[in-house]
Amino acid sequence: MPRRSLHDEVVETLGRSIVSGGFAEGANLPNEADLASDLGVSRNVLREAVKVLIAKGMLDVRPKTGTTVRAKENWHMLDPEVLAWEAAGDLHLPYAFNFTEFRLIVEPKASFLAARRATDAEIQTIRDNCDALEACVGHLDRMPDADIAFHQSIHRASHNALLQHLGVLTASIMRVQVKYTGSKPGDFERGLPLHRELTEAITARNPFLAERVSKALCEMPYLDLASRVDIEELRLLTGQETP
Repeated sequence: MPRRSLHDEVVETLGRSIVSGGFAEGANLPNEADLASDLGVSRNVLREAVKVLIAKGMLDVRPKTGTTVRAKENWHMLDPEVLAWEAAGDLHLPYAFNFTEFRLIVEPKASFLAARRATDAEIQTIRDNCDALEACVGHLDRMPDADIAFHQSIHRASHNALLQHLGVLTASIMRVQVKYTGSKPGDFERGLPLHRELTEAITARNPFLAERVSKALCEMPYLDLASRVDIEELRLLTGQETP
């Protein structure tokens, strides 16, 4: 692995501080001289790092105002570094829940397209990845990588460039979500039959069945995390009335 430059380290330090709330949204960073001194770097190194975070939508620099942390809605949330900082931050559970919502919106349609468009070779890759996932029973340390590989192979088989790219970008946060939703005994094994059903639906080139099974598969972690993050989300999804 190449050595990280001082510039990279400053970008990561500031990025993680912003994500964790050390520098709150709307707050001003310390003035350049003080911040450079705190970080133990030159002002030139700090300026270059700030430029990177401006490009990621996280900071704004204006005359008389200084350097301000932008609202989260402006951050480039699919930037690989921003995703990694979020995945490594203190708010793992809410962010993992956001990701399950994202999957519930995206993955059923990706499965639909894969069932329509996958080549024979891509279907075989999906089947191989499903076999590898099932082989993780009793070896849960292998499960996150195997699960990510399975879902990325479906994204690739969709033949949609945006879905393919999203599958690669979101690997780091999917790892966090899998950690939460596969942590209790039996959680992982409970979802395996749906992975196999999805594989068979794509193999049979049945897009509507693949979409339905994928939706059921994505609802499992969604319901699990909704019950932990906000019970109202669970009531909304299941149609229960709020007492």
